[in-house]
Amino acid sequence: MRIKSLFDAAARGTFALLLAAAALSLLSSNASAQTVISRARIGNNVEDVTYVTKGALSNHVVTLDGYEVYGLPASGNGNAPFKKLFDLRQLPINIAPRGLAYVESEGLFVLQEPSQPDKLFFVDHKGKLQSTRTIQYLGGFEPVQLEGLAYVPADSPSFADRILLIVWDENPDCDDGTGTRIEVINRSGQVEAEIFPDAPVRCRELGGVAYKKSGRVMVSDYNANTIDTLDLAGHVVAPQVGVAGQLALEGVVQLKDGRVVSCDYSTGRLLYFDSSLGRLAADDRSNHIGLDLSVPTGVAWDSDAGRHLVLHGLALQRPAVAALPPTLDSASAVIASLSSDGFNVPDRLSYMPDEHRIVIGHRVAPRGVLLYDGAGVFAELVNVPPPPGGTLRGFEYIPTTQQFAGRVGTNSLMRIYSRTGSLVRTKTRSETPSLVVPDCVTR
Repeated sequence: MRIKSLFDAAARGTFALLLAAAALSLLSSNASAQTVISRARIGNNVEDVTYVTKGALSNHVVTLDGYEVYGLPASGNGNAPFKKLFDLRQLPINIAPRGLAYVESEGLFVLQEPSQPDKLFFVDHKGKLQSTRTIQYLGGFEPVQLEGLAYVPADSPSFADRILLIVWDENPDCDDGTGTRIEVINRSGQVEAEIFPDAPVRCRELGGVAYKKSGRVMVSDYNANTIDTLDLAGHVVAPQVGVAGQLALEGVVQLKDGRVVSCDYSTGRLLYFDSSLGRLAADDRSNHIGLDLSVPTGVAWDSDAGRHLVLHGLALQRPAVAALPPTLDSASAVIASLSSDGFNVPDRLSYMPDEHRIVIGHRVAPRGVLLYDGAGVFAELVNVPPPPGGTLRGFEYIPTTQQFAGRVGTNSLMRIYSRTGSLVRTKTRSETPSLVVPDCVTR
């Protein structure tokens, strides 16, 4: 999944809340020396699903969930429990991977992560890195985003023993300027061909790809929750299949028995289909992790109630704020739906101890600082002037001066606003090294 251009792609990889010994309000230049005192996984982030055909994990469905990889036997209609197979934090990666596939000819898993768009990472069934290979794109192409991976078996009549990778590109024919294509890559990393789906699939937010035994390709759209079937030239060859409900369908794969499995990003749920994509809901499985707080993009400490506040669900178009106790073992809704209040693009979180208010930045009209009371009731909108040459990325309250610090575009530019929203001054990061507006602290 990739957050639309309004948001930070890296924020979507967030899945573990880290609490440092110092407060999470204003961080000083000594932040790197802080000590993590507690760590908790607070939600699912299932990016991809694959199927293992041989070796120690033969006949297993395997999911990529954040930095962790889980598996369950495919036999018995998936009634066996999930098991954590390995962790990926030891790999030379910067953010959580977006794609995972089992490469049968090598008996290895291949992964990719978008901050290194020219790299493929091959690991064994224990997650140990075996090799890193460089992707060589055709004609100097540079992808906007990387998504799901798939493997084409050696007995395929076309693209045998090749890797498929969903990438996003710049496409002026699409409403948001972004399209998708499928890269066909040999195991050395050379792109040998590209599949451009027919419109309108070409302009959809494709997250998953799978090879189908009939010489077809399936692609999933995590925004519309649909699966399309294409031939290897990109032509749509079957009716689109949609799944109702609050889902975000990511990866997709076909099993040895012909069934098709897709995964829901935020719940860890596996959805089963027959070979014609008819639903097999009775076969569905769930690997629920954490507290249903998927995609957190803000964290703050409520000093009045002695609780952590988490802004979550933004990329799923369901932004809300939840409260966690210091033990991090439960969650309760504070603001059940920011969208219901007319605030669809909230960003970052802070707290005003002197006024007992929750602080949330809002990127688009009404642009400014949203203030809620501790019960989650909207109290005030502090309007701020539009920043030239950048987008507001959140606010941090400065209690000593009763001002707001807001980031514009990147960390390099800081704008200080009065309590009423007037611009006081603008500073670069080099001018104020002791003042930063933090992201959600994660790993």
